[in-house]
Parts: sequence; structure tokens; C-alpha cells
Amino acid sequence: MVGLTLHVADVERSLNFYKRLPDSSILFHMLGKFALIKVGGGRLGLLQDQKRPFHVEIDCQDLDATSALLKESGFQLEGPTTRPWGERDALVVDPDGNLVEFSQAHGPKV
Repeated sequence: MVGLTLHVADVERSLNFYKRLPDSSILFHMLGKFALIKVGGGRLGLLQDQKRPFHVEIDCQDLDATSALLKESGFQLEGPTTRPWGERDALVVDPDGNLVEFSQAHGPKV
């Protein structure tokens, strides 16, 4: 696991809080919608979304192969999708409505 995304009521308010953590920096920011922060060796996403409590991020070496394995195992899969910030991911929803995000590891980990 490389990161966690919190679903927040106000991205800007949460960003102002979390960017003050030691060893943190803003990696990506879509005003009012999403922010991605590097915290230590991991990532923290802040997403304006009231549909789900949270989602977990898991890196994989080959997203297409992982997606095929997930489908073969009977998972309902959304994606793979390329996000505006360049990341490719595929999403699965767990029985409680939480999102499990698989993304292809690329370059140095942030």
C-alpha cells in the first residue's frame, strides 16, 4: 500500500491542515475537487466525495495484467483509466462501499 485517500467535505480546508505536516509537499491540486500530498514516503489524497468513507491505493507493476486478474476473479472493475495528473488506475468497490484503487507504479515513488 502506498497511499490513502480521504473523502472530505472541503478540499481546501483539509489541504490547509495536511500540508502543514512535517515532510509534506503538494504534488497535485485541482481547486475544490482533489489534492495529492506527499507525506514522508507515501501519498495522501484529499477528494471531495461524500459517497464513500475512504479508499486505499495499491501500486502494481502491470496495471493491465492486474486488471485482467481482477476480472478473472469475478471483481466488478472500473477502468483502467488515465487521470488528469497522468496516473493510470483501476477501481474496485469493497462490500462496504470503500474504493480499492490499483495503480501502475511509475518512476520514483512519491
